[in-house]
Amino acid sequence: MIYWIISAWFMGFVGSTHCIGMCGPLALAVPSKLDTVMSKVWSGLLYNLGRISTYVLFGATIGISQKFLIPLVLQSHVSIIMGVILILISLSYFLFKNKRIVFSNQNKFYQKVSSALGKLYKNPSRLNVVGIGFLNGLLPCGLVYAALATAFASMSFYKSILFMAFFGFGTLPVMWGVVFFANYFTPAIRSKMKMMFPVVYLIAGILLILRGSGEHDLLHQIMGNTIYCSK
Repeated sequence: MIYWIISAWFMGFVGSTHCIGMCGPLALAVPSKLDTVMSKVWSGLLYNLGRISTYVLFGATIGISQKFLIPLVLQSHVSIIMGVILILISLSYFLFKNKRIVFSNQNKFYQKVSSALGKLYKNPSRLNVVGIGFLNGLLPCGLVYAALATAFASMSFYKSILFMAFFGFGTLPVMWGVVFFANYFTPAIRSKMKMMFPVVYLIAGILLILRGSGEHDLLHQIMGNTIYCSK
């Protein structure tokens, strides 16, 4: 379980470098009642907690549905296939650096989400700030999709929730810090940081393959024995 949680947090932390370019502007625009450091601290925290709540909800939904969608005998095969797909996406990013994977937000659902976000941004109440974060979590994001694919492969309701929760907390340091250090994240720096994004797909793909082949549990046992022997 510890290995699973660490993997989730690390995926979120590394992938959050991508979030600066994609969701950074939304985070910077989060309203606060007062133009003070503490007000920004609370607004940034509430916004991110709302966003992480969406990820936890996704994890719960995945945890409930996975048992019904995929028979037990096929779960390991599906995990390996999803892992291979994510690794291929990662490799394609490195091979075709000028290309970007774009997720369209032009359908009616995302238009409604964007419209609701616009209304919440007009009122700086704390509840609205949480709502902004929650709705932000519903917007299309390749990073979240990779995390969901990995959580899906856990084949466990509780592990799915934990994975998405710690994935969200992994993104917290960068997404909270961007509110205060935005001036240091120049377009050139953001562009370089986005190059870490395919690494997340690679990590997720490897985790899924290890999970499907049973090596994930073996590695977990090895790590657990190593920690025990070191005490």
